[in-house]
Amino acid sequence: MATGISRWVADSAEYRPDRYYTYAHLTEMLNNWQSQYPQLISIESIGKTYQGRDIWAAIVTNTATGHHADKPATFLDSNIHAGEVTGQATVLWLLNHLLNGYGNDETVTSLLNRVTLYAVPGIMLDGIELYLTTAERTRSSVRYYPETDLQDGLQREDMDGDGRILQMRVRDSAGAWKKHPEDSRIMIPRGPDERGGEYYSVFEEGQIQNWDGGKIAVAKEKFGLDLNRNFPRIWGPEWEQNGAGEYPFSDPETKALAEFLFAHPNIGTAQHLHTWSAVILRPSVNQTDADMNQADLAIYKAIGKMGEDETGYPCVSIHDGFAYDKKKAITGTVLDWVYETFGAYAFSTELWSLPRQAGAKITDFINWSKEHSPDEELAMAKVLDEHAEGEGIFAWKPFTHPQLGEIEIGGWDYKFAFQNPPGSLLEEVTAGNALFVQRMMGVLPQLEIESVKIEHLGGDVYTVGAVVKNDGFLATYVSQVGKKTAKIKPPKLVLTGAEIAIGKDEVEIDHLEGRAALYHPLDTPPRSGNLARGYAEWVVKAKAGDQITITGRSSKAGIASATVTVE
Repeated sequence: MATGISRWVADSAEYRPDRYYTYAHLTEMLNNWQSQYPQLISIESIGKTYQGRDIWAAIVTNTATGHHADKPATFLDSNIHAGEVTGQATVLWLLNHLLNGYGNDETVTSLLNRVTLYAVPGIMLDGIELYLTTAERTRSSVRYYPETDLQDGLQREDMDGDGRILQMRVRDSAGAWKKHPEDSRIMIPRGPDERGGEYYSVFEEGQIQNWDGGKIAVAKEKFGLDLNRNFPRIWGPEWEQNGAGEYPFSDPETKALAEFLFAHPNIGTAQHLHTWSAVILRPSVNQTDADMNQADLAIYKAIGKMGEDETGYPCVSIHDGFAYDKKKAITGTVLDWVYETFGAYAFSTELWSLPRQAGAKITDFINWSKEHSPDEELAMAKVLDEHAEGEGIFAWKPFTHPQLGEIEIGGWDYKFAFQNPPGSLLEEVTAGNALFVQRMMGVLPQLEIESVKIEHLGGDVYTVGAVVKNDGFLATYVSQVGKKTAKIKPPKLVLTGAEIAIGKDEVEIDHLEGRAALYHPLDTPPRSGNLARGYAEWVVKAKAGDQITITGRSSKAGIASATVTVE
């Protein structure tokens, strides 16, 4: 494995919270867990990557208390952006926590008895492998896009063979950079009117394709796909949205993800893990909070507050708090697509922030990198010096470049300083974020048969009445958007074990509210009432000793049943 990367990449399939995992070790680890905990976890392939790797989904629930599809579910994925490997590490932390906690931790045991977790520890597995085993990196796929060959300009490359792509600095009187006066590893901007000093041009380490000796432009990205722009929610083509792909679900990974989600209608909450900025994102990408459904927004904020409590990250709207350009919406994202297609409360958490770790107070997540101070650069370097075991930021070393001549290579290691934490800080990031997902599992709707009453009308005729309740936080329709766009159906109750005398054996009742109704605008106690229960009644023919079973089914709240004996 490449020098300089292997320090943080595991050399076996044994789970360690301070390591990142290649595909072979990830696969072995998941299979080991399945063998060790067969009642709690199963592993299945949901599709193949561009290069043919299986995309694994871990299905976690106590199968002794029901099939995974018969329980409400939370969905979790990571690494639609391949290099954001802290996401995969967070999924693995949660899986390890749940498997080891069952039977030992009351909360974990209760959750796995009642609900299901579907977890995909890495979507863009080809890109992850490239990222962890070479100096290269990619946004999503290893497929060349939008061009099929290298474009002119500076192409990043590990020039000195140390296994990293760092920066190159070149003495240049017209350069825009100078050394930090207190730490020469750090380059800071030259002042607008500053002259007479030692200045540099700074580039990413690499070679210049078809250079004529003049200007040095950065080449168009060879791995230009951003598959978090490849979903059909206000999708835009390449000339409107960089990285969008040729059409929605153009690539096997996003197609596989979509097919899995459509095949599991029991999903009520979702989390899509990324890195950068240490912030929890929620919809909408193209609407202000004022334009969102206000009942859903209130619940989004309530769930988001749990994430804030677990992580210390703020929870913000993408449009209002994380937009690159408020006049132009980000298109084709999985977050808004999952919310509007399936009615699930979906979040995207941006894990890790080196500036935040160094004490920076960030209010503008997008523009901070352009506006921070040299002192904040020093603070970031100090964090890496204390925790990265000689990695993260490097002294500049002389190098003879085949095109630029005598230069220096050094500076920041983007991969394990800014994009991901060094392994020694990894669990500090993953644990709280994983526990937020665990708490999201706890808000799902939960169908229960509260009581069944039989009344003898005479002869062999009886009435059977059943009270069903939602014991969860979310309603059985989950969200208002889900009720409208996903057309989530109300629960149905089915009677078996007796002949129906009048009516039908299957009765559809109204949707059942959950405790989330308290958060609906203007619906405050005592005006909110209690709409968590429903009632159904049958007239049947039966005899003493017959056993009658009532089974309730809800696509989002699971299955519940109760059996009574006719006396």
